[in-house]
Amino acid sequence: MRSRGSELTLSKIGDIKVIVHRQIPDGFDIKTVSITKKADGYYVTLSLDDKTVPMIKPDFDADNIVGIDVGLIDFYVASDNTRIPTPKHLRKAERKLKSAQRQVSRRKKGSNRRKKAIKKLAIQHKKVADTRKNFHFQTAKALFDKYDVVAVEKLNIKGLVKTRLAKSINDAGWRQFVSILSNKAAKLATWSTPCGRLCANAGLKVIAVNPNGTSQECSNCGHKVKKPLSQRMHNCSICHTILCRDLNAAINIKARRTHALKAQLMSSLKSH
Repeated sequence: MRSRGSELTLSKIGDIKVIVHRQIPDGFDIKTVSITKKADGYYVTLSLDDKTVPMIKPDFDADNIVGIDVGLIDFYVASDNTRIPTPKHLRKAERKLKSAQRQVSRRKKGSNRRKKAIKKLAIQHKKVADTRKNFHFQTAKALFDKYDVVAVEKLNIKGLVKTRLAKSINDAGWRQFVSILSNKAAKLATWSTPCGRLCANAGLKVIAVNPNGTSQECSNCGHKVKKPLSQRMHNCSICHTILCRDLNAAINIKARRTHALKAQLMSSLKSH
């Protein structure tokens, strides 16, 4: 594969013209190329690698860790008590999507007008997806600008989307966010056209933590405080800790990862 200005040369395909929004940085090697057809055209995505960047950054600090609890009221609540409201991209666009869907329904099957209406609907859905993805990238960057390790819940997304909350869970896009978070942490850069997105190498860590009991256990004393999902505050009868349910879970997620890191360190010291 070769790149020359506004053209790409691909094996078995040949030369194709592309709209280049960002040049490939000097020193990066092209690892893989993928071509995807979307509602508004074809996209070329290149995975790039810079071997001069270390897998772990030189000043990596394993103690600089944050735990995050994802949700539907807040997109996430972090153990440092910062929170990001759920943007609800799909719900905000529902009126336009319903209007575009009605246009499809009114058109005669097989007609050119129906094909145009279908394309218009697909473009509307793509706008929602692109907005959500951009939000995920910005949110991931904000976390790694501040922390070296991010501990997240290891959620069963397949199981959750089968519940009555499926629409809200899909709108939040937790699976995509964790994937972007992991890719951004790793030694990876992705350059794509025509959107021109570049993820800089980070050399950081994303750690998945077992979420069982993180909302029920008191983050201060460890006592189990059973509460239904509708109860949004954690109130411990033993140590009298009162705080937001999601913040309590985020602190527990961070603590579980911190304990695991210490155990790994002790094991490493014993082996030596």
